[in-house]
Amino acid sequence: MKNKFYIVTDIETHEKSDQIEWEILNCLGIWTIEGRNEADREVKLWEKVEEYLGTKLASLTYENNKPHALTSYM
Repeated sequence: MKNKFYIVTDIETHEKSDQIEWEILNCLGIWTIEGRNEADREVKLWEKVEEYLGTKLASLTYENNKPHALTSYM
């Protein structure tokens, strides 16, 4: 099993409420996922975000972990 870091940049759910919007803002950022391969880790990321929000996702956008633009060397 390998750990990998993902940067969640956008989340959409089927439900809409102020509480869910607040939770979505808290979900944006770096997530650590463990899995056998890339496909397994992607599924686990989706499931962990759904579990945190308590609702099903319509879409999830993420990037692989990378240096932050303000702190990386050029």
